[in-house]
Amino acid sequence: MNDQTSKVEELLSRLNELESVLMHIQHNVEQLNEAVLQQGKVVDVIAKSMKQLDSRIGMLENEDESPDSYQEKPPHY
Repeated sequence: MNDQTSKVEELLSRLNELESVLMHIQHNVEQLNEAVLQQGKVVDVIAKSMKQLDSRIGMLENEDESPDSYQEKPPHY
């Protein structure tokens, strides 16, 4: 019986250790998930800014292509 008791105690100890490790892993997964969600928000903001900048660059390029009195060569050329 003593041998069985020590085996049960060993199994319980191992089970407790596994539960502890699992709790740490779950905590880490939750932290990583939160970090991914935050980064997703940042990526969305950056993508929106990039789209606005791309639009603005396109507008500026179109302005450069149109004839403009400010773009003409000065009279001394």
